Amino acid sequence: MKNLLFLLAMLGSFTTTLAQNIVGTWQGNMTNEFIQLNVEQKGNQLCGYSYDYQLADKSSRCIALFEGIYDPERKLWYIYGRRFIENSGSHVLMKMVFWNDPADGKNILKGRVFTSSLMGAMLDDGDPVELKRVSSKPQQLGNLTPPCFPTPPKSATKKNTAPTIQKTPSPVALIPSVPKKSTVPVAKPSTPKPTPAPQKETTVSSKTGVIDEPTKPMKPSAPLPVASITERQLIQKMNARKQQTQSKLQISVSRINLKVYDNGTIDNDTVSIFYNGRLLISKQRLSETAIELNIDLDEGKIFHEFTMFAENLGSIPPNTALIVITAGDKRYELRSKASLEENAVLIIEYKPK
Repeated sequence: MKNLLFLLAMLGSFTTTLAQNIVGTWQGNMTNEFIQLNVEQKGNQLCGYSYDYQLADKSSRCIALFEGIYDPERKLWYIYGRRFIENSGSHVLMKMVFWNDPADGKNILKGRVFTSSLMGAMLDDGDPVELKRVSSKPQQLGNLTPPCFPTPPKSATKKNTAPTIQKTPSPVALIPSVPKKSTVPVAKPSTPKPTPAPQKETTVSSKTGVIDEPTKPMKPSAPLPVASITERQLIQKMNARKQQTQSKLQISVSRINLKVYDNGTIDNDTVSIFYNGRLLISKQRLSETAIELNIDLDEGKIFHEFTMFAENLGSIPPNTALIVITAGDKRYELRSKASLEENAVLIIEYKPK
């Protein structure tokens, strides 16, 4: 009957009763696969991504975005895959239904997983699965995953206009708009900008958010509490381009050394580099001398994303780079190729020993 309930819930509407919350990271095994769900929830709506791999062959894995809904009347969560971010095997998008037995506690979900079509789920009992919540916060994948519940852009206010009438949202809407918050501009005293020091080596700590830019031995500079306007604009430009994953590797240490060179003829290629959507260096020219970064990986994350943003194409397009990563006693040489339409993305999977 659970598969039939799944179909009915997908086609029906739900009440607005306060939803039970399953925000966080959940993982467990289903038949011959490991599965992890990273869930965000707002009211009765769900959003996030799944990560799973074959227990017998970990190279056969996939990452998929999903959406879902909670049925407060039946106390069931319904999740269905939308699109793949990665698929290295013959994986298919899944549909899942979960419930919580009070006797198991709030951190255990039991359910069924369906890989057939929506109508086929009526004839398929699915595979049993039991998940345990291992974190109250879902892991993030940088800008590989779009915001689950984005805030709509603010429209310009007009004087002497009649109030607009808000339309009632559809009961089956999966991602509702977020109400705007009125803000009152507050004058802030201007502060002089610090004079930047010439950059030779940069050390980034995800724990403190401090970016050090020494030429010679130099004390860390104080972190800026708010990104500058230029930095925010650059992040917007980076997100507007297509993200092209060009290299992937797996490491077992949380601190890496990253060196970036021009790959081939030195032709004035200039790049900005981002880590998990945060700007590390801006508009640096590539040459035979390395741009060097020492990076502590963000805690609590499996996947870490480095993005090469081409500021120009040099005299010989496209913008190419040689990336040398040292992780513990391992050394990796990777190559990237970025354009004014696509960013070059490197994904590091962190699996401690």
